[in-house]
Amino acid sequence: MTLYRTSRGLTYALVGVVVLLLASVAIGAVILKRHGYSLADYLPGTVPLQVSPYVQNVTRNSASILWDTTSQSDTRVNYGTTSHLGNTASGEPKRRHEVKLFGLKEDTLYYYRVEDDGPLDDIHSFRTAPGAEATVTFAALGDSGNASKAQYQMAAIVAKSHPQLVLHLGDVVYETGAERQYDSRFYLPYKGLLSSIPFYPSLGNHDVRTNDGQPYLNAFDLPTNNPHQTERYYSFDYGPVHFVALDSELYAGDHSLSTQAQKTWLKKDLDQRQRPWTIVFLHRPPFSSSLGPHPGGDTRIRQDLVPIFERANVDLVLTGHQHNYERLEPINGVNYIVSGGGGADLYPIEPGERSAYAVSRLNVLELKASPHELKVDAVGEDGAVFDSVRLTQ
Repeated sequence: MTLYRTSRGLTYALVGVVVLLLASVAIGAVILKRHGYSLADYLPGTVPLQVSPYVQNVTRNSASILWDTTSQSDTRVNYGTTSHLGNTASGEPKRRHEVKLFGLKEDTLYYYRVEDDGPLDDIHSFRTAPGAEATVTFAALGDSGNASKAQYQMAAIVAKSHPQLVLHLGDVVYETGAERQYDSRFYLPYKGLLSSIPFYPSLGNHDVRTNDGQPYLNAFDLPTNNPHQTERYYSFDYGPVHFVALDSELYAGDHSLSTQAQKTWLKKDLDQRQRPWTIVFLHRPPFSSSLGPHPGGDTRIRQDLVPIFERANVDLVLTGHQHNYERLEPINGVNYIVSGGGGADLYPIEPGERSAYAVSRLNVLELKASPHELKVDAVGEDGAVFDSVRLTQ
């Protein structure tokens, strides 16, 4: 009888534990869903995705075409300057496909279609980069990737501006930067842009949470013009602008490389640039008036990188991380804009002594650069410009 009672008591206890665990999971799922996440975001491993073709790393004479299939298949791209195509480039059969197109003409519209073992894809197009004398338009946004209504809203605003390229200021994919999250939080929200417009991202703190950002590195084909041949930081020219993407997470959680290696490369890169304008973009801002979870700017970046920006006369530094908008008055000749309103929940902000304009609202940046002028418009969720700055040479 005693043994029976003990066994029954243990059974009730185990049932109680299971009920509590299930209740905790259910409550956790509700909370995550309320904030745009799901339990699947925190599961390990990856899932094969069917990803439509998208263009990357577009230069004056080359481009990369990427797409994913759910299983290993042929890798081939037909392309040309008309919809009749006429040229073919191919690679090894694989699931994650990447084909580089070389020998392209400057500032020219190209059409392309991918081939694998499945049905033929649609014909897409992209334009190669123009030379230094051209006028170019581009967009920038940060802290977007949570599949929210706001992310889709801001993605539509970017599309309406018809940019030639898009800079992403980090936190491309919430919550952990896992491969399984890219489908709903990057590929789908920007589907209307990716096949024709190259995205150039910088690593954010959420992007490096899975395997030091390896899913991010797998998703993009970026320049590797540094001694380590890494895509974590890089530079490229497009029209009259020299762009520099930096890895701010080397100061906070990304231990893959040293901050000193990036600094040494940055100094050399800025010394060798040959374009009228220089724009640096990274995730964590050196200056900020934000009152959110990350108040103020990043002290180490301010101490380590800002002197390099000032010595090299960098024109504009774009950052995210703070989920709001702030344009600062020029600091020792350098302009700083925080644009972290790409779709994630917003943070409060109070204008500080250095603020020229500060507001907690969704935003993307629309930029236009000619050899003699650089114009930046901050656009809100209503599609209207709420702040602008114009720089001249």
